[in-house]
Amino acid sequence: MSEPSSVDAPRSRSAARAPTPLHWRGSEAPPVRFLRGARPPYAIRWFGSTALLGHLRRVAASAIASQAVDTRDWMRPERPHELLAQAAHVLRAPVPDALTLVERLGRPLWIDFVADTGDDRDVSAAVARLVFAEYTLAGPQGDVALPRGDVLLFGGDTAYPVATGREILRRVVQPWNEVLQETGTGGHRRVLLGIPGNHDWYDGLDGFARLFRRDAVVGMLAHWEAERASPTHRKRPGDRSRAALVRQLHLDELAGSVDLIRSAYQSLRAMVRGGTVYRVARLALRGYTPVQEASHWALPLAPGLDLWGVDRQLRRLDFRQRTFFIERRAERPEDRLIFLAPDPALSFAEPNPAGQAMLNACHLSLEADRVLYLCGDLHHYERRAVGESLHVIAGGGGAFLHGTRIPPPPGGPAACAYPDTATSRRLALGLPWKLVAGAAGFLPHMLFGLLAALQLRALDHGPGAGTLATALVALACVTGLTLAVRGRRARWAMTLGIALSFGLGVAVAPLLLRQLVLLLSRGIYHDGLVILGQAALGALLFGAFLMLLALTGLEHEEGFAALGHPGFRHFMRVRIDPGGGFEAWVIGKDDPLAPGPPVLIDHFTWR
Repeated sequence: MSEPSSVDAPRSRSAARAPTPLHWRGSEAPPVRFLRGARPPYAIRWFGSTALLGHLRRVAASAIASQAVDTRDWMRPERPHELLAQAAHVLRAPVPDALTLVERLGRPLWIDFVADTGDDRDVSAAVARLVFAEYTLAGPQGDVALPRGDVLLFGGDTAYPVATGREILRRVVQPWNEVLQETGTGGHRRVLLGIPGNHDWYDGLDGFARLFRRDAVVGMLAHWEAERASPTHRKRPGDRSRAALVRQLHLDELAGSVDLIRSAYQSLRAMVRGGTVYRVARLALRGYTPVQEASHWALPLAPGLDLWGVDRQLRRLDFRQRTFFIERRAERPEDRLIFLAPDPALSFAEPNPAGQAMLNACHLSLEADRVLYLCGDLHHYERRAVGESLHVIAGGGGAFLHGTRIPPPPGGPAACAYPDTATSRRLALGLPWKLVAGAAGFLPHMLFGLLAALQLRALDHGPGAGTLATALVALACVTGLTLAVRGRRARWAMTLGIALSFGLGVAVAPLLLRQLVLLLSRGIYHDGLVILGQAALGALLFGAFLMLLALTGLEHEEGFAALGHPGFRHFMRVRIDPGGGFEAWVIGKDDPLAPGPPVLIDHFTWR
């Protein structure tokens, strides 16, 4: 990490508030306990009923994608000079005919980048306070001013579990607009740009388009929606004790399930009767104007520097998009590129096929070209150099935490990772107990209890039927656990060994519990005791399985998703200077809801 350099900041664009002093995070240990939101909607439980909707929508969306039904067919991406004109108009750039945005502004351009937003409402509001604040950082040549960005750049997965218009409204637009109402805009409009991630595509980009597509009625409708999205009564503080009780009793899951059933009923009724289901017409953030007409775009930032926003849908870049970017590259073959993508090219320090395929489709390479590959998707921060390129993951916009890689990475340690390896390991070790306690939801408990009930019913028909049922359960568990390991092809022997151990353990456990209950109950026996015991024991074994995958590096994501950890939120503030220089500051908080100021996580330059 390099020391911050002094920069020339534009005039303040926010309300008359003193900038927040910013200091380096340092090496202090993170807190052990983290606060959770006190107002609904609460964070999604990844093994709960509300997340089940996301999984079902994923299956449906993937099926549609495999049939080549592509929502991108209606899009007409602006040519780079057209998007430049739109952005310059919003920012009231004084130089009308310059070829890049920095040249039209006649000063440095500031960009705020955030990705993977919209989960817990209060955490989302805390991230908004980070993004919409202005900062000063003490440096060797005087204080460095870090003003709010001229451009707010979203890196995908706008809301969870599915980025519908309703979820984006509840989990992003409303809490962010409340913060914007407090901070003010300073009378300036700013540019809103984004790319979709997989959770945006589960809704077919409907919610994404309502927020990011350029408004046909420029300004008027967007302003009305922004006002409507921030009613004053929503600002009252939540009761944290009441919220903890709601989560402990899983009433949030019950309410989410009822809401899903009601939504499905309304859609079915509208389809049968030929009616319509009301949706929010337009989503808007106060003071921000969307300028794009497609989910992919290219914006000339500065001399020798382009910003590309890429959308791979759920599969790959389509032919029109590949042509769009290849033609743009042919126009300016020597330019450096900021390549904004919905998936990393290096996932936990290993090549990620989805990200590599996007680079290949655009005829780019991290090793051969000068590319700053910028993405979210993984909910942590990591900066890694690849030749003259940089690979930066900054997915700390509000969704549950993905810890960083725990075993030593094959290419050496990252230049900066947040949280660090020791913290990620400590969190992973708590997985079994969190899972058995139901913190991630009770779908695993229900599944293991159901399998135990099937085995016990088979045993009632004789030892042969019981043995067959146990063998089938073992086969199903081993197969399912093996398929859950993303690194199974590269390390198949270790994967098979772990899956066999836990799969056989889950299958045999009900038989052992049955014998234990018979021994302890002195003749008073009931299958329900075994089923309840297997529900808890199966969840514990499954949590231990996910923990072992994270510790060995076989699978990093699912275990941390089950934790639903609310900490280590961050965003990136970027300065583009008139010569095309890139300088970034990563700002965040270990516990976004706890008292205390934000801290500087990382600072780097790229030229």
